[in-house]
Amino acid sequence: MSPSFYQTELSKALSEQAFGLARFDVCGGSSPHEATASVTLLEGRTIRITLTVRGYQLDGDQIFESIEGLLQAVSAAYEGKRREALFSRLRSLS
Repeated sequence: MSPSFYQTELSKALSEQAFGLARFDVCGGSSPHEATASVTLLEGRTIRITLTVRGYQLDGDQIFESIEGLLQAVSAAYEGKRREALFSRLRSLS
């Protein structure tokens, strides 16, 4: 069976943020209208992220509009790596 739209989107979103994650595994969802991933943060903590039509949901609780916003809210190490990557890209432009 091919991956659902949500599985594909969640996988793409996490792949784009891989610089600030220890690892992630997208494991689908209970319906074709959602996808869930187990994400290990750089700090070593593992969280569960679900993507639905409502957005990115953290451990069945708070909903975020973007994966970046969710990761910034839960991981100071992610925010540091994100800032480093941004500054690196800006330096390469000058």
